[in-house]
Amino acid sequence: MSKSYEEKILTTQKDAGDSFLTDGIDALSNRLDELRGNLSYKVFAEMVGMSESGMRKYFPPFNSLPTIDKALRIARVFNVNLEWLTTGQGPRHPDGNAELMVQRDAFDEEYALIDGFHIAVSAGHGAFNDQHEVKRKLAFRRKWLKFRQLQPENLAVVFAQGDSMEPTIHTGDSILIDTSKNQIKDGGLFVLRLGDELYAKRLQKRVDGGVNIISDNRAGYETLAVLPNELDSLSIIGKVVWLGHDFF
Repeated sequence: MSKSYEEKILTTQKDAGDSFLTDGIDALSNRLDELRGNLSYKVFAEMVGMSESGMRKYFPPFNSLPTIDKALRIARVFNVNLEWLTTGQGPRHPDGNAELMVQRDAFDEEYALIDGFHIAVSAGHGAFNDQHEVKRKLAFRRKWLKFRQLQPENLAVVFAQGDSMEPTIHTGDSILIDTSKNQIKDGGLFVLRLGDELYAKRLQKRVDGGVNIISDNRAGYETLAVLPNELDSLSIIGKVVWLGHDFF
């Protein structure tokens, strides 16, 4: 039976008496941590085209060794020497030039990563989804956020489902919401919870103190009236401040 990449590495290092055998495996996770910085395991893995579960195998308690193609991919993405990454030997950066490395600090200065939650917000008659798990990160320029007077810590991204808000919102659209803005302004777009369902809708105050929930697609979707004595069932999650969708 042919040996795996990991077995070959261990055999070679053992025969050579290399210190990598005794401390290199554990140190590999430390070097990966240096590259990861403040990034989550998921974002770190996505940057090199891997799954989070696959990336976590290189960290305690597993401490697995990456295959040569994955190690090379990590080294290329972060512009570090493959030898330094796998053994800790030699210069960290090609030709010792640290300036060639893609600086996450510079990225963080330019962009804010906003959590994208695995929540399908109904833009039709859909059902509540309670899997509040961060599935991705969306990058927004900090200058744009500042211009829009948006604070990154108040923002979240959810995803649309249904056709009641067409042509404004389509199924699969990314919806950026500001959770600090939950005061109704007539005609404003909001993500709201009504009972056990989440919606992206326009809201309008009623003269009787209630709220009208309005769909942009008037064909087949009537305005829903929430009367004053029913307001306890209505919760405004945040105002829609940006939409993103594919054109195909």
